[in-house]
Amino acid sequence: MKFFGARRFAKLAVFMVAAVFIGSQSVDAERFPKGMKEGRNSARTPSIENGTVTFTIFHGDCQSRTYGDGRGESDCLDKNSKSYLSAGDVRINSSMYYAFDVRVPSGLTHKAFHNPRMVPFTGGPDSRLSVAIWQGNLIKNHLVWLDLDRSRGLTFMGKRCASASGLQGWTRFEMWVKWSAKGNGKMLVKCNGQTIYSVTDQPTDQNTFCNISTHCAPGEVKHPRKINAGYGIFFDSEYVNDQEIWPRVPKNGLVVQMRNFSQKKIRW
Repeated sequence: MKFFGARRFAKLAVFMVAAVFIGSQSVDAERFPKGMKEGRNSARTPSIENGTVTFTIFHGDCQSRTYGDGRGESDCLDKNSKSYLSAGDVRINSSMYYAFDVRVPSGLTHKAFHNPRMVPFTGGPDSRLSVAIWQGNLIKNHLVWLDLDRSRGLTFMGKRCASASGLQGWTRFEMWVKWSAKGNGKMLVKCNGQTIYSVTDQPTDQNTFCNISTHCAPGEVKHPRKINAGYGIFFDSEYVNDQEIWPRVPKNGLVVQMRNFSQKKIRW
């Protein structure tokens, strides 16, 4: 019976270890919800355990990679902190269903602030923190989003989804939408089974809160061809005494958890 020499055995051992390592990486990548991957501008990779995705950021977390749209901007330059998953693009005129459970297990420390630009839309309260964003494929093309702050809790386009006192428990978010640039668009949003937002017979490819603080250019009519959903932590820079500062992240970090994702095309 012929035995391996020491050198051949060592090579085989290295190959087996490498194969196990690469295989474990593939398994980890496949564990994110179907059709989702870490966002291009995510500064900290989300983790997942038993189906729950945990997003975490600490003060100063940012992605130095430029946005890739020719402006040369990046989250580090703009003082934005993100940890998120990006879902695949869907084409305009698609009817979609989006759903997930969300909670903030350790609570929040930052309150909403008064933004004069948001007075026509929310009366003034605003947050720089979102946990879900739907945006078109054009520059500064946010369409709708789910905001989070200690003053108002979880809000979708100014409508309360969950109270601040209930953020540590799970909230079920559901959205039915027909993405359209025409008058046949519609959108229905429910939180824990209760309708909080509904529009019918109008375009759904426009930002109805359009101002520069909502990543929208007032006066510019844009019609994206594709729409992408992002889930996690999107914490934009804040302003104190007209000075741009890093987001108010707790010393121990900000944690948001999500589970039970569903994103699918529907007939609606």
